[in-house]
Amino acid sequence: MHRRLIRRNPDPAALAVAVALTALVALSPLPALAQSSMPGQQLLLFARNYIIAPIALFAIVITAVAAFIRPEMIRASGYIAIIAVVLFFLLANADRLLQVMRAG
Repeated sequence: MHRRLIRRNPDPAALAVAVALTALVALSPLPALAQSSMPGQQLLLFARNYIIAPIALFAIVITAVAAFIRPEMIRASGYIAIIAVVLFFLLANADRLLQVMRAG
């Protein structure tokens, strides 16, 4: 009852396509990263798009559903929506706000 391990050779065309795509992604220039006007701008954009927005949307939906079950959660849902909008606005306009603060 021994299982034979069969080692199959990968298709050369599929291997060539995978290597070509990997090289293309690794060597392609990233113009968006080079156009940042301040240090940390890409981090702020990443935080805004991939951390704050999904978490805020998830929190708003969860508290809205909870408000249907328990009506006293309506206030919490409103607060979460306001906080999410403020955080998203601050992250979206961080470069302009920093320029205004530097200007005096």
